[in-house]
Amino acid sequence: MKFAHWVRERAFTAGTIDPAAPLDDLEPLRALIGNARVVAIGENSHHIREFYLLRHRLLRFLVLRCGFSVYAFESPYVESESLDHWVRGGRGDLAELTGTPAMSLTRCQDMHDTLTWMREHNATAERPVRFAGTLAGNGGGSPLPELRRLRGRLERTDPDAIPLLDRALAGASSFHDDEPFRTFARYQALDQSVRDALTADLSRLLARSQSMAAGRATPDDAMTYLRAAWFVDHLHRDMSGRGLAVGTASLDAFMAESVLRRLDREPGTRIVLALHNVHIRTTPVEQDGPDGLFPAGYHLRDALGDDYVAIAATGNHGQVVSGEPDAEQPTGLRLVERALPAPEPGSVETAFDTTAALTVADLREADVDDAGTFSKFRSQHEFLDAPVFEAFDAVAYLPRLSATDEFRRSVGSVRADYQERQNTWGASTTCEATGSRST
Repeated sequence: MKFAHWVRERAFTAGTIDPAAPLDDLEPLRALIGNARVVAIGENSHHIREFYLLRHRLLRFLVLRCGFSVYAFESPYVESESLDHWVRGGRGDLAELTGTPAMSLTRCQDMHDTLTWMREHNATAERPVRFAGTLAGNGGGSPLPELRRLRGRLERTDPDAIPLLDRALAGASSFHDDEPFRTFARYQALDQSVRDALTADLSRLLARSQSMAAGRATPDDAMTYLRAAWFVDHLHRDMSGRGLAVGTASLDAFMAESVLRRLDREPGTRIVLALHNVHIRTTPVEQDGPDGLFPAGYHLRDALGDDYVAIAATGNHGQVVSGEPDAEQPTGLRLVERALPAPEPGSVETAFDTTAALTVADLREADVDDAGTFSKFRSQHEFLDAPVFEAFDAVAYLPRLSATDEFRRSVGSVRADYQERQNTWGASTTCEATGSRST
């Protein structure tokens, strides 16, 4: 049987992605999820309304029917702590909590609806649903937010390390910017001696912390902050040509580590993980050049085995949001809406032509004779190479995609015809080629 035929005959469908709809039609998900401790729900592009709706609806099902208790999102680790406090009933204005540049993926009304549901659920729930960020360094910016948090911990636990930490804080402050993309440019302008000093200070702090905890697990917040700072420093070294790997593999490593540390710290926790498809895939990134480009999903599968389930979300019609270099933009990157091109031969999207509001195909259950021919998946308006049946456990297909209203208001997006202007920020650059940082 061909996979396209299997999808038509055996994939399960739902009539809506409305988050408020009854959940009974999602019961087939139980067999796909099993006893997994982490279920990742991807997206082929950021800023797409239908992916927010899908995740919200699946989150409700996984919390109310399956006992999941954490929503881990592609947002900064430190800044997301305030959102976690808010969804558990804390004070604050949601618009302000999501208003910084690094929190852009949490800013739209559809995400606010998800967070508001979590808060309302937690008001009466026996076990609250937590919100967690997964990105180090303010979303790939400087390690300053983590180092500031770390200082408060060390004042109580290791005051002798404060002078070393303060020196690292000064180094991180020298290139920090609230806009993560500007931080990269400011880091590039640093003297190499400043970069080397920061790396040395962070490495000494990490060695000290780990030597003090030798022989026991250290899943505490202080170690998480320090590891985040250390990873994001190596991200900057990688991107400036001073590292061993090319791309943003350090960010993916921290994404996975932040999830695994929470599982260690909170026994019995089950996590819904919302990241771009390029992050949740379980296979290494195939490319010419240095090895060592491993997505978060690769690390999670290696650590958890079948307790990690990766569901790629995609679609074939409508628009997605892509990025392209633009020196006139403050970020150096212009975000635009683009019409989705037809699926390329060999892409998993070629197997889907259903008009159902949601179609979910469990790739592990699909006993088909053409599984090996699917070697691409959609990422923004382009296609990335991957052995799809190995890289993902399931595919959630939505027939039509559209940019969020917030994106259209805040960016003033310009629609560009795919045939007229090929996106030069896509697979031709290290960011998208590594499947690490997406728009």
